[in-house]
Amino acid sequence: MPRALLPILAITFVDILGFTLLIPLLPFYATTLGASPVVVGAIYATVAVCSLLSSPLWGRLSDRIGRRGVLLAAQVAALIGFVLLASSNTLWMIFVARAIEGLGGGGLGITQAYVTDVTAPEQRARAFGLVGATFGLGFLIGPATAGLLVRFGYHVPFAAAAGLELITVMLTLTLLPESRGAVTTLPPLREVKRSLTTAPLGRLVLTQFAFSIGFTSWIGGFALFAQRVLGFGPERTSQVYILFAVVGIVVQVALIGRLVAWLGEGRVALAGFACAILAYATVAFIDRAAFFYPFIVLWSISGSLIRPTLGSLIADAAPGDQRGTILSINDSLNNVAFIVGPLIATRVLMAAPHLTGIVPAFFSAVALALGLGLLMRAPRAEGRLAT
Repeated sequence: MPRALLPILAITFVDILGFTLLIPLLPFYATTLGASPVVVGAIYATVAVCSLLSSPLWGRLSDRIGRRGVLLAAQVAALIGFVLLASSNTLWMIFVARAIEGLGGGGLGITQAYVTDVTAPEQRARAFGLVGATFGLGFLIGPATAGLLVRFGYHVPFAAAAGLELITVMLTLTLLPESRGAVTTLPPLREVKRSLTTAPLGRLVLTQFAFSIGFTSWIGGFALFAQRVLGFGPERTSQVYILFAVVGIVVQVALIGRLVAWLGEGRVALAGFACAILAYATVAFIDRAAFFYPFIVLWSISGSLIRPTLGSLIADAAPGDQRGTILSINDSLNNVAFIVGPLIATRVLMAAPHLTGIVPAFFSAVALALGLGLLMRAPRAEGRLAT
């Protein structure tokens, strides 16, 4: 792996660590302020709506001026949002804090573009796996830390998240080199549109979108499902995230590179979709913790197989001079999924908690249907999908 990956992995880890301090706690904090499950879903959706509007603009700017400055802008916006969240005592302040973070555009699409800039095509699935493992490590440490800090009140872990985001800004300023120089002209937007409506890129992006709706619908209802069906509180929910993270780290660090070399990215992604559908189908039968933990393992395996392989294929299929724009548009579609998924899931959960798995299972099946033929034909590491 290129040494240029090390700074972006370190920065991503600190960034996601701050984010994961919030994830298991925010639904519970919002409910203490009177939020219903639908309002909790709307809080998740707020970041997604704002990122949906801003992310493509930041992605195109990263194609123009480089990735580093855009990453800094996203981190500063997150820092402001976390500081406001740490000082919040009303629901409207939570919504404003999340909106500010979202308007920063998020960093995932730009991070993926940066990784693609500094890796060769045959290295990308493994590189994306390392990024995913970095996310997993954040999910391992962040929720565990949140479970400890929440004993001192909700504002303490929120303030810690702000402190970590400040560290992220400093690391980017001091450690991260630019991965590409500024350019004088960019392809017109009609060329970007043409790329996104042409196979295989268009189909890959739609497959990723359907998968994201399924995944985010479960994320949006997960904590409330665990609370209502299994009686879990914030600390127990944080422990479940730790299991999710450990499995994801093992798969993405130790297995994904070998599996891609053996089967190719497309077939590994298909295996992930099969695991996802099976996992979500079992939600209807979970009525005790002993059944919940095997589900978490299978759910984590599914995402760990799908995200790096689909991400690598999309990055490979995107034209080099449009990559930041296209990966940010792809990230915006993920934000659309964060709008749609939790709102649907929380409504289903209010009606019948055990039916919550139907939504992610359906969209995972849609993703499988969209990508089946294309992913079966996807070449192994020595070949790539043509653009």
